[in-house]
Amino acid sequence: MNIKDTDTPQWARIGKSTIFDLLVNAQTEENDFIEDEMPTTEVISYKPSLAQELQCNKGDAAFDYLYDMFYNLPTGEDVKKNLLIVFAGNQGTDDAPEFRAWSTTSTLTLEHLNTVEEKIYFSFNINKITRGTVTITDGKPTFTGTE
Repeated sequence: MNIKDTDTPQWARIGKSTIFDLLVNAQTEENDFIEDEMPTTEVISYKPSLAQELQCNKGDAAFDYLYDMFYNLPTGEDVKKNLLIVFAGNQGTDDAPEFRAWSTTSTLTLEHLNTVEEKIYFSFNINKITRGTVTITDGKPTFTGTE
């Protein structure tokens, strides 16, 4: 997740998560064609969302960023975030790994803070996807769009 509102992103990995539930939420429509015995389901679009929980770890940039959001309770454009989703499976070589990725504009929805378990629960509703690839250099991702 980009934790800076600047032209140069500062990525914070949501690494201490125990839930990664990426749903595509197919938006469908039923058509009852004369020639078909049963109605036909057509996929019209998708509305991806990603549910997450993040365990508290002192100094974790993603947790600190979200904890600050919980305190301030932002709304509107202040919850539109750039989220980079990197898919498993190296498409490159061992020396130059490359992964399929989505660079997204997403609405971050805070859900709840569990201080006993020291976890923040939140979700992303993905509004825009740019498909591409990611390479990692010195632990930092670099996204290259293919669209």
